[in-house]
Amino acid sequence: MNIPAEVDRLKDEMVRWRRHLHARPELGFEEVDTARFVADVLREKGIDVVEGIGRTGLVGTLKGKHGKGPSLGLRADMDALPMTEARALPYASRVPGRMHACGHDGHMATLLGAAAALSSTRNFAGTVHFIFQPAEEGQGGALAMLADGLFDSFPCDEIYAYHNSERPFGQVVVYDTVVAAAADRFTITIRGRGGHAATPHLAIDPLPIAARILLAIEGLPGRLTDASSPAVVTVGSLHAGDAFNTIPDQATLIGTVRCFDEDVRLKLEQAIRRIADSEAAAHGATARIAHETLFAPTVNSAMHAGFVREAAAEVAGTDAIRRNPPPELGSEDFSFMLQSRPGCYFLVGQGDAEHQAVAHDVNYDFNDRILPIAAGIFVRLVERRLAPGA
Repeated sequence: MNIPAEVDRLKDEMVRWRRHLHARPELGFEEVDTARFVADVLREKGIDVVEGIGRTGLVGTLKGKHGKGPSLGLRADMDALPMTEARALPYASRVPGRMHACGHDGHMATLLGAAAALSSTRNFAGTVHFIFQPAEEGQGGALAMLADGLFDSFPCDEIYAYHNSERPFGQVVVYDTVVAAAADRFTITIRGRGGHAATPHLAIDPLPIAARILLAIEGLPGRLTDASSPAVVTVGSLHAGDAFNTIPDQATLIGTVRCFDEDVRLKLEQAIRRIADSEAAAHGATARIAHETLFAPTVNSAMHAGFVREAAAEVAGTDAIRRNPPPELGSEDFSFMLQSRPGCYFLVGQGDAEHQAVAHDVNYDFNDRILPIAAGIFVRLVERRLAPGA
Protein backbone atom coordinates (compact mmCIF):
# COMPACT_ATOMS: atom_id res chain seq x y z
CA MET A 1 0.00 0.00 0.00
CA ASN A 2 1.11 3.53 -0.81
CA ILE A 3 -1.11 5.56 1.52
CA PRO A 4 -0.65 9.35 1.17
CA ALA A 5 1.26 10.69 4.18
CA GLU A 6 -1.43 13.22 5.04
CA VAL A 7 -4.00 10.38 5.16
CA ASP A 8 -1.73 8.04 7.10
CA ARG A 9 -1.43 10.65 9.86
CA LEU A 10 -5.22 10.58 10.25
CA LYS A 11 -5.62 6.79 10.61
CA ASP A 12 -6.35 6.76 14.35
CA GLU A 13 -8.62 9.79 14.09
CA MET A 14 -10.66 8.16 11.32
CA VAL A 15 -11.13 5.07 13.48
CA ARG A 16 -12.33 7.23 16.39
CA TRP A 17 -14.80 9.03 14.12
CA ARG A 18 -16.07 5.77 12.67
CA ARG A 19 -16.62 4.13 16.06
CA HIS A 20 -18.27 7.23 17.49
CA LEU A 21 -20.72 7.19 14.59
CA HIS A 22 -21.23 3.42 14.83
CA ALA A 23 -22.32 3.71 18.44
CA ARG A 24 -24.87 6.44 17.62
CA PRO A 25 -26.85 5.25 14.58
CA GLU A 26 -29.77 7.24 13.19
CA LEU A 27 -32.29 6.24 10.54
CA GLY A 28 -32.91 8.01 7.25
CA PHE A 29 -33.94 11.68 7.54
CA GLU A 30 -33.33 11.43 11.31
CA GLU A 31 -29.55 11.96 11.10
CA VAL A 32 -29.61 15.14 13.20
CA ASP A 33 -26.81 14.27 15.64
CA THR A 34 -24.86 12.51 12.89
CA ALA A 35 -24.98 15.57 10.66
CA ARG A 36 -24.00 17.84 13.55
CA PHE A 37 -20.97 15.66 14.33
CA VAL A 38 -19.89 15.60 10.68
CA ALA A 39 -20.33 19.36 10.34
CA ASP A 40 -18.29 19.99 13.50
CA VAL A 41 -15.40 17.86 12.23
CA LEU A 42 -15.42 19.54 8.82
CA ARG A 43 -15.40 23.02 10.36
CA GLU A 44 -12.63 22.01 12.73
CA LYS A 45 -10.58 21.05 9.67
CA GLY A 46 -11.14 24.43 8.04
CA ILE A 47 -13.90 23.45 5.61
CA ASP A 48 -16.98 25.59 4.92
CA VAL A 49 -20.25 23.76 5.63
CA VAL A 50 -23.87 24.22 4.57
CA GLU A 51 -26.41 22.10 6.43
CA GLY A 52 -30.05 21.19 5.86
CA ILE A 53 -29.79 20.08 2.22
CA GLY A 54 -32.32 17.33 1.55
CA ARG A 55 -33.56 17.77 5.15
CA THR A 56 -30.62 16.33 7.09
CA GLY A 57 -27.89 16.32 4.43
CA LEU A 58 -24.91 18.67 4.33
CA VAL A 59 -22.08 19.72 2.04
CA GLY A 60 -18.57 20.82 2.93
CA THR A 61 -16.66 22.92 0.40
CA LEU A 62 -12.90 23.29 0.03
CA LYS A 63 -11.02 25.39 -2.53
CA GLY A 64 -7.52 24.49 -3.66
CA LYS A 65 -4.47 26.72 -3.25
CA HIS A 66 -3.67 26.73 -6.98
CA GLY A 67 -6.55 28.96 -8.05
CA LYS A 68 -9.54 28.32 -10.26
CA GLY A 69 -10.34 24.95 -11.77
CA PRO A 70 -13.12 22.37 -12.12
CA SER A 71 -15.45 21.29 -9.30
CA LEU A 72 -15.48 17.72 -8.07
CA GLY A 73 -17.93 16.01 -5.70
CA LEU A 74 -17.24 13.20 -3.23
CA ARG A 75 -20.22 11.62 -1.53
CA ALA A 76 -20.86 9.50 1.59
CA ASP A 77 -24.16 8.18 2.98
CA MET A 78 -25.17 8.69 6.63
CA ASP A 79 -28.19 6.59 7.62
CA ALA A 80 -28.32 3.39 9.67
CA LEU A 81 -30.74 0.45 9.47
CA PRO A 82 -33.65 -0.63 11.74
CA MET A 83 -31.77 -3.66 13.08
CA THR A 84 -30.47 -4.79 16.46
CA GLU A 85 -26.72 -5.39 16.60
CA ALA A 86 -25.76 -8.94 17.62
CA ARG A 87 -22.09 -8.49 18.52
CA ALA A 88 -21.05 -6.99 21.87
CA LEU A 89 -18.40 -4.71 20.41
CA PRO A 90 -16.91 -1.99 22.64
CA TYR A 91 -18.42 0.58 20.29
CA ALA A 92 -21.66 -1.29 19.55
CA SER A 93 -24.88 0.60 18.90
CA ARG A 94 -26.27 2.35 21.95
CA VAL A 95 -29.70 2.67 20.33
CA PRO A 96 -31.97 -0.40 20.50
CA GLY A 97 -33.24 -1.44 17.08
CA ARG A 98 -30.77 0.79 15.23
CA MET A 99 -27.50 -0.31 13.69
CA HIS A 100 -24.90 0.76 11.16
CA ALA A 101 -25.10 -2.58 9.36
CA CYS A 102 -24.13 -1.35 5.89
CA GLY A 103 -20.92 0.55 6.58
CA HIS A 104 -22.23 4.09 6.25
CA ASP A 105 -20.34 4.91 9.45
CA GLY A 106 -17.16 3.91 7.62
CA HIS A 107 -18.10 5.84 4.49
CA MET A 108 -18.54 9.01 6.57
CA ALA A 109 -15.24 8.49 8.38
CA THR A 110 -13.52 7.90 5.05
CA LEU A 111 -14.85 11.12 3.55
CA LEU A 112 -14.01 13.06 6.71
CA GLY A 113 -10.47 11.70 6.48
CA ALA A 114 -10.16 12.65 2.82
CA ALA A 115 -11.54 16.12 3.56
CA ALA A 116 -9.13 16.65 6.45
CA ALA A 117 -6.16 15.43 4.39
CA LEU A 118 -7.02 17.64 1.42
CA SER A 119 -7.58 20.61 3.71
CA SER A 120 -4.10 20.17 5.19
CA THR A 121 -2.43 20.55 1.78
CA ARG A 122 -5.00 22.12 -0.59
CA ASN A 123 -2.74 20.80 -3.31
CA PHE A 124 -5.19 21.24 -6.19
CA ALA A 125 -6.79 23.84 -8.43
CA GLY A 126 -10.54 24.22 -8.22
CA THR A 127 -13.14 23.12 -5.71
CA VAL A 128 -14.10 19.92 -3.90
CA HIS A 129 -17.58 19.43 -2.44
CA PHE A 130 -17.87 16.80 0.30
CA ILE A 131 -21.48 15.58 0.10
CA PHE A 132 -22.96 13.79 3.12
CA GLN A 133 -26.26 12.30 2.01
CA PRO A 134 -29.13 11.19 4.26
CA ALA A 135 -31.57 8.34 3.77
CA GLU A 136 -29.76 6.14 1.28
CA GLU A 137 -31.60 2.97 2.36
CA GLY A 138 -34.61 3.29 0.08
CA GLN A 139 -36.03 6.58 1.37
CA GLY A 140 -34.85 8.83 -1.45
CA GLY A 141 -32.10 10.86 0.20
CA ALA A 142 -30.25 11.50 -3.05
CA LEU A 143 -33.42 12.73 -4.76
CA ALA A 144 -34.15 14.96 -1.76
CA MET A 145 -30.73 16.61 -2.05
CA LEU A 146 -31.12 17.00 -5.81
CA ALA A 147 -34.58 18.52 -5.34
CA ASP A 148 -33.01 21.00 -2.91
CA GLY A 149 -30.71 22.18 -5.71
CA LEU A 150 -27.59 20.24 -4.74
CA PHE A 151 -25.76 20.72 -8.03
CA ASP A 152 -27.09 24.26 -8.50
CA SER A 153 -25.69 25.43 -5.18
CA PHE A 154 -22.62 23.19 -5.31
CA PRO A 155 -21.69 22.70 -8.99
CA CYS A 156 -19.86 19.45 -9.68
CA ASP A 157 -18.33 18.63 -13.03
CA GLU A 158 -17.95 15.03 -11.90
CA ILE A 159 -18.86 13.01 -8.82
CA TYR A 160 -17.53 9.94 -7.01
CA ALA A 161 -18.49 7.58 -4.18
CA TYR A 162 -17.51 4.17 -2.88
CA HIS A 163 -18.95 1.28 -0.87
CA ASN A 164 -17.29 -1.31 1.29
CA SER A 165 -17.53 -4.86 -0.04
CA GLU A 166 -17.18 -8.39 1.29
CA ARG A 167 -14.53 -8.98 -1.37
CA PRO A 168 -10.96 -9.71 -0.21
CA PHE A 169 -9.32 -7.04 1.89
CA GLY A 170 -7.79 -4.22 -0.13
CA GLN A 171 -9.27 -5.27 -3.48
CA VAL A 172 -10.61 -2.28 -5.43
CA VAL A 173 -13.43 -3.08 -7.85
CA VAL A 174 -14.14 -0.60 -10.65
CA TYR A 175 -16.85 -0.96 -13.29
CA ASP A 176 -16.74 0.87 -16.61
CA THR A 177 -20.51 0.98 -16.92
CA VAL A 178 -23.23 -0.74 -14.84
CA VAL A 179 -22.38 -1.20 -11.16
CA ALA A 180 -25.69 -1.95 -9.46
CA ALA A 181 -29.27 -2.74 -10.33
CA ALA A 182 -32.43 -0.70 -10.47
CA ALA A 183 -34.84 -1.62 -7.69
CA ASP A 184 -38.60 -1.25 -7.92
CA ARG A 185 -41.17 -2.06 -5.24
CA PHE A 186 -44.65 -3.16 -6.22
CA THR A 187 -47.82 -3.80 -4.23
CA ILE A 188 -50.67 -5.71 -5.85
CA THR A 189 -54.00 -5.75 -4.01
CA ILE A 190 -56.57 -8.26 -5.31
CA ARG A 191 -60.11 -7.37 -4.30
CA GLY A 192 -62.60 -10.22 -4.46
CA ARG A 193 -65.65 -11.07 -2.36
CA GLY A 194 -65.37 -12.73 1.00
CA GLY A 195 -67.45 -15.62 2.22
CA HIS A 196 -67.60 -18.88 4.12
CA ALA A 197 -65.00 -21.52 3.32
CA ALA A 198 -67.82 -24.07 2.91
CA THR A 199 -69.47 -22.07 0.12
CA PRO A 200 -66.66 -20.86 -2.18
CA HIS A 201 -69.08 -20.66 -5.12
CA LEU A 202 -70.74 -17.68 -3.41
CA ALA A 203 -67.47 -15.82 -3.01
CA ILE A 204 -64.66 -14.53 -5.23
CA ASP A 205 -61.57 -15.94 -3.56
CA PRO A 206 -58.59 -13.59 -4.03
CA LEU A 207 -56.03 -16.14 -2.80
CA PRO A 208 -55.82 -18.43 -5.85
CA ILE A 209 -55.82 -15.32 -8.04
CA ALA A 210 -52.87 -13.96 -6.06
CA ALA A 211 -51.12 -17.32 -6.33
CA ARG A 212 -51.50 -17.34 -10.12
CA ILE A 213 -50.15 -13.79 -10.32
CA LEU A 214 -47.19 -14.67 -8.11
CA LEU A 215 -46.15 -17.65 -10.24
CA ALA A 216 -46.67 -15.73 -13.48
CA ILE A 217 -44.68 -12.63 -12.58
CA GLU A 218 -41.77 -14.47 -10.95
CA GLY A 219 -41.40 -16.38 -14.21
CA LEU A 220 -41.09 -13.24 -16.34
CA PRO A 221 -37.28 -12.87 -16.31
CA GLY A 222 -35.67 -15.03 -18.94
CA ARG A 223 -38.93 -15.25 -20.89
CA LEU A 224 -39.99 -11.66 -21.36
CA THR A 225 -36.42 -10.37 -21.10
CA ASP A 226 -33.16 -11.23 -22.84
CA ALA A 227 -31.21 -13.78 -20.81
CA SER A 228 -28.07 -11.70 -21.38
CA SER A 229 -29.62 -8.87 -19.33
CA PRO A 230 -30.19 -10.32 -15.84
CA ALA A 231 -33.40 -9.50 -13.98
CA VAL A 232 -35.20 -10.79 -10.92
CA VAL A 233 -38.85 -10.50 -9.87
CA THR A 234 -39.41 -11.62 -6.27
CA VAL A 235 -42.58 -11.55 -4.18
CA GLY A 236 -41.50 -11.18 -0.58
CA SER A 237 -44.91 -10.90 1.07
CA LEU A 238 -48.32 -12.46 0.45
CA HIS A 239 -51.03 -11.70 2.98
CA ALA A 240 -54.71 -12.63 2.99
CA GLY A 241 -57.22 -13.35 5.72
CA ASP A 242 -56.89 -14.40 9.35
CA ALA A 243 -59.27 -17.34 9.81
CA PHE A 244 -59.04 -20.95 8.58
CA ASN A 245 -62.72 -21.17 7.64
CA THR A 246 -63.21 -17.83 5.94
CA ILE A 247 -62.54 -16.66 2.40
CA PRO A 248 -61.04 -13.17 2.70
CA ASP A 249 -62.19 -10.33 0.51
CA GLN A 250 -58.66 -9.29 -0.51
CA ALA A 251 -55.09 -10.51 -0.85
CA THR A 252 -51.95 -8.40 -1.09
CA LEU A 253 -48.62 -9.24 -2.73
CA ILE A 254 -45.54 -7.07 -2.16
CA GLY A 255 -42.34 -7.60 -4.08
CA THR A 256 -39.38 -6.17 -5.95
CA VAL A 257 -37.97 -6.00 -9.46
CA ARG A 258 -34.18 -5.87 -9.92
CA CYS A 259 -32.46 -5.35 -13.26
CA PHE A 260 -29.61 -3.42 -14.89
CA ASP A 261 -31.41 -1.84 -17.83
CA GLU A 262 -34.09 0.88 -17.80
CA ASP A 263 -35.91 -0.59 -20.81
CA VAL A 264 -36.05 -3.97 -19.07
CA ARG A 265 -37.36 -2.32 -15.92
CA LEU A 266 -40.19 -0.64 -17.85
CA LYS A 267 -41.02 -3.83 -19.74
CA LEU A 268 -41.30 -5.80 -16.48
CA GLU A 269 -43.45 -3.13 -14.83
CA GLN A 270 -45.87 -3.16 -17.76
CA ALA A 271 -46.02 -6.97 -17.73
CA ILE A 272 -46.70 -7.13 -13.99
CA ARG A 273 -49.55 -4.65 -14.37
CA ARG A 274 -50.96 -6.55 -17.35
CA ILE A 275 -50.83 -9.96 -15.62
CA ALA A 276 -52.38 -8.67 -12.39
CA ASP A 277 -55.24 -6.92 -14.20
CA SER A 278 -56.00 -9.83 -16.52
CA GLU A 279 -55.86 -12.56 -13.86
CA ALA A 280 -58.12 -10.57 -11.57
CA ALA A 281 -60.61 -9.73 -14.32
CA ALA A 282 -60.75 -13.35 -15.49
CA HIS A 283 -62.11 -14.38 -12.09
CA GLY A 284 -64.40 -11.44 -11.43
CA ALA A 285 -62.02 -9.61 -9.11
CA THR A 286 -60.17 -6.32 -9.42
CA ALA A 287 -56.47 -5.50 -9.04
CA ARG A 288 -54.92 -2.34 -7.70
CA ILE A 289 -51.23 -1.98 -8.50
CA ALA A 290 -48.77 0.46 -6.95
CA HIS A 291 -45.34 0.38 -8.59
CA GLU A 292 -42.50 2.71 -7.56
CA THR A 293 -38.84 2.99 -8.50
CA LEU A 294 -36.66 3.18 -5.39
CA PHE A 295 -33.33 3.09 -7.23
CA ALA A 296 -32.29 3.64 -10.82
CA PRO A 297 -29.50 1.51 -12.30
CA THR A 298 -26.12 2.74 -11.06
CA VAL A 299 -24.12 3.44 -14.21
CA ASN A 300 -20.55 4.76 -14.29
CA SER A 301 -18.89 6.81 -16.98
CA ALA A 302 -16.12 4.65 -18.48
CA MET A 303 -13.79 7.65 -18.63
CA HIS A 304 -14.28 8.51 -14.97
CA ALA A 305 -13.95 4.86 -13.99
CA GLY A 306 -10.54 5.01 -15.63
CA PHE A 307 -9.60 7.97 -13.41
CA VAL A 308 -10.54 5.94 -10.32
CA ARG A 309 -8.49 2.96 -11.48
CA GLU A 310 -5.42 5.18 -11.91
CA ALA A 311 -5.81 6.71 -8.44
CA ALA A 312 -6.52 3.32 -6.86
CA ALA A 313 -3.51 1.71 -8.53
CA GLU A 314 -1.30 4.44 -7.08
CA VAL A 315 -2.63 3.77 -3.56
CA ALA A 316 -3.37 0.03 -3.50
CA GLY A 317 -1.19 -1.25 -6.36
CA THR A 318 -2.19 -2.51 -9.78
CA ASP A 319 -2.60 -6.09 -8.51
CA ALA A 320 -5.41 -4.90 -6.21
CA ILE A 321 -7.58 -3.61 -9.06
CA ARG A 322 -10.45 -5.79 -10.29
CA ARG A 323 -12.09 -4.47 -13.44
CA ASN A 324 -15.66 -5.25 -14.51
CA PRO A 325 -16.53 -8.45 -12.62
CA PRO A 326 -20.18 -9.51 -13.03
CA PRO A 327 -22.32 -6.84 -11.34
CA GLU A 328 -24.62 -7.83 -8.48
CA LEU A 329 -28.34 -7.14 -8.19
CA GLY A 330 -28.02 -4.87 -5.16
CA SER A 331 -29.01 -1.23 -5.57
CA GLU A 332 -27.62 2.19 -4.68
CA ASP A 333 -29.15 5.64 -4.19
CA PHE A 334 -26.04 7.27 -5.68
CA SER A 335 -27.53 6.18 -9.03
CA PHE A 336 -29.63 9.34 -9.15
CA MET A 337 -26.59 11.58 -8.70
CA LEU A 338 -24.83 9.71 -11.51
CA GLN A 339 -27.85 10.41 -13.71
CA SER A 340 -27.20 14.12 -13.14
CA ARG A 341 -23.41 14.18 -13.32
CA PRO A 342 -20.77 11.83 -14.79
CA GLY A 343 -18.64 9.95 -12.34
CA CYS A 344 -17.82 6.61 -10.79
CA TYR A 345 -19.02 4.44 -7.92
CA PHE A 346 -16.42 1.87 -6.84
CA LEU A 347 -15.97 -0.85 -4.22
CA VAL A 348 -13.22 -1.52 -1.68
CA GLY A 349 -12.95 -5.05 -0.29
CA GLN A 350 -12.90 -5.42 3.48
CA GLY A 351 -13.03 -9.20 3.84
CA ASP A 352 -10.57 -10.72 6.30
CA ALA A 353 -10.68 -13.24 9.15
CA GLU A 354 -12.58 -10.84 11.42
CA HIS A 355 -14.94 -9.37 8.83
CA GLN A 356 -16.92 -12.12 7.15
CA ALA A 357 -20.48 -10.89 7.68
CA VAL A 358 -22.08 -9.21 4.68
CA ALA A 359 -23.89 -5.87 4.81
CA HIS A 360 -27.39 -5.86 6.37
CA ASP A 361 -26.39 -8.69 8.73
CA VAL A 362 -26.77 -8.18 12.50
CA ASN A 363 -23.16 -9.41 12.87
CA TYR A 364 -21.75 -6.95 10.36
CA ASP A 365 -19.01 -4.48 11.26
CA PHE A 366 -17.05 -2.13 9.03
CA ASN A 367 -13.35 -2.97 8.71
CA ASP A 368 -11.38 0.05 9.94
CA ARG A 369 -8.31 -1.13 8.03
CA ILE A 370 -9.81 0.05 4.73
CA LEU A 371 -10.35 3.64 5.94
CA PRO A 372 -6.90 4.92 4.84
CA ILE A 373 -7.12 2.98 1.57
CA ALA A 374 -10.44 4.51 0.53
CA ALA A 375 -9.54 7.97 1.84
CA GLY A 376 -6.20 7.73 0.02
CA ILE A 377 -7.95 6.91 -3.25
CA PHE A 378 -10.20 9.95 -2.84
CA VAL A 379 -7.20 12.20 -2.11
CA ARG A 380 -5.17 10.98 -5.09
CA LEU A 381 -8.25 11.20 -7.32
CA VAL A 382 -8.76 14.85 -6.40
CA GLU A 383 -5.10 15.72 -6.84
CA ARG A 384 -5.01 14.03 -10.24
CA ARG A 385 -8.29 15.42 -11.56
CA LEU A 386 -7.71 18.94 -10.19
CA ALA A 387 -4.00 19.17 -10.85
CA PRO A 388 -2.97 22.72 -11.90
CA GLY A 389 -3.20 22.94 -15.67
CA ALA A 390 -4.91 19.55 -16.02
